[in-house]
Amino acid sequence: MALKAVYLYAAIVALLLCSSANFIQSPSDVFGPVALLEPTPSAARDFGAVVSEAPVAVMRPGSAADIARLLGALSSAGPGSRARAAAAAVAARGAGHSLHGQAQARGGIVVETRALPRAVQVADGGAYADVGAGALWVEVLEECLRAGLAPRSWTDYLYLTVGGTLSNGGISGQAFKHGPQISNVLELEVVTGTGEVVTCSPTRSPELFFAVLGGLGQFGIITRARIPLQVAPPKVRWVRAFYDSFESFTRDQELLVSMPELVDYVEGFMVLNEHSLLSSSVAFPVEVNFAPDFGSDGGGGGKKVYYCLEFAVHDFRQQDSAADHVVELVSGKLSFLRPHAYSVEVAYFDFLNRVRMEEESLRSRGLWDVPHPWLNVFVPRHGAARFKDLLMDTVITRGDFEGAVLVYPLLTDRWDGNTSAVVPAAPDGVAYVFSVLRSTDPARCGGACVDGILEEHRRVADEACRRLGAKQYLTRQRSRAHWRDHFGAGWDRFVARKARFDPMHVLGPGQGIFPRTDSTAASLSSM
Repeated sequence: MALKAVYLYAAIVALLLCSSANFIQSPSDVFGPVALLEPTPSAARDFGAVVSEAPVAVMRPGSAADIARLLGALSSAGPGSRARAAAAAVAARGAGHSLHGQAQARGGIVVETRALPRAVQVADGGAYADVGAGALWVEVLEECLRAGLAPRSWTDYLYLTVGGTLSNGGISGQAFKHGPQISNVLELEVVTGTGEVVTCSPTRSPELFFAVLGGLGQFGIITRARIPLQVAPPKVRWVRAFYDSFESFTRDQELLVSMPELVDYVEGFMVLNEHSLLSSSVAFPVEVNFAPDFGSDGGGGGKKVYYCLEFAVHDFRQQDSAADHVVELVSGKLSFLRPHAYSVEVAYFDFLNRVRMEEESLRSRGLWDVPHPWLNVFVPRHGAARFKDLLMDTVITRGDFEGAVLVYPLLTDRWDGNTSAVVPAAPDGVAYVFSVLRSTDPARCGGACVDGILEEHRRVADEACRRLGAKQYLTRQRSRAHWRDHFGAGWDRFVARKARFDPMHVLGPGQGIFPRTDSTAASLSSM
């Protein structure tokens, strides 16, 4: 460790010893199950791989009480130690799938929540499951399926922690029907920035409950969640249909999300070229005989772009399924390029875990452990076509584009306005998710290239937010002023929640929302 890191490390241990004098007899009690360990390289790395900020220590907690002891010590430090406590900011890290260093803590402590108990206990006759926040969603799914049950709302990729997605939002094709994952929580156990362990719900400590949901790790570390369950279908009827018109594509998506009594999942993506068509078909287990012409669109000389709508219907019967009838009924209302609609029946688990196959494909091509300069934006319906054109004119015109561009609608009334999550104002209640999920080939795109992509994404996002009323998702804003613009009318509430639940600004430094005060910076510079 560097000299300053060693000094800070020792200061943290001293704080723990002093604040825990009643029950810690020696340093060995600290360096037991609550050990502050030297950080591994993974503590300064995430899936985005565009930011790397090393902590001074890592904690692998065995319980919420372990985290509480750490946060309590840092937040209750006396005046002489307060600057050093403030320096030791704490970030919770789950599966490490952040994109811009949000789960990192430069010079502070990373709490690895995967070390927490990961038990999944189905209770109350199957009404809900109590889940350790360090559990992966795939582990939740596997355990609940043993009882024939499953949560209602998902993420596309299941190898993320429960605490991680609930701190952000958690979206997939079920969100139009059930809302995001943060709208599907009954109760939480949270360790606040002051070290208090609180069980909260919509009726019990509701301000904390709603603050941490979508709260970007600013108010507490989630250690347990109670998730409502539904009966899991044995199978799913999965359909993909192709379009050559963005207007027809989105119109049909909106038709599907208006039929939640029939349809259980709606997503879609842009088909930019032959490669994107092939790579997006990795997980779809039926041959797709769609060979479009990607030549000029006949307008401005640009290449022709196609669109793939996909939807799914739960199948609760083993044979002669009603799902087939629903698919036939729904498909008859759609305006896809006939005959290019393809349907397949798959196991429910395999459908939810479909992105795993895409991960394996990227790994085999050396495109998984590489920088992922992603862009995720929620755009009000009225601006969706304009944003698509903006992407076409900028981000995805480059010949080296490697990745997927997801496009699908959300219903904003499925998002609880009490949570800390932000969605755009949409007068008609519809906003579109645009996710540019890019992998950069190191052989063709080095550091300067990645920086260029990120800057281009910033320009596109800024224009979309300014002109279309869009909101970014899973991003790290450039400044406090940008964060204020992001939260809009909810900024004052967000700041008030921070003052109440993490007054020392210990938590979530990687988001860059509440930077160190000038006095703290001066104290640090003198160390």
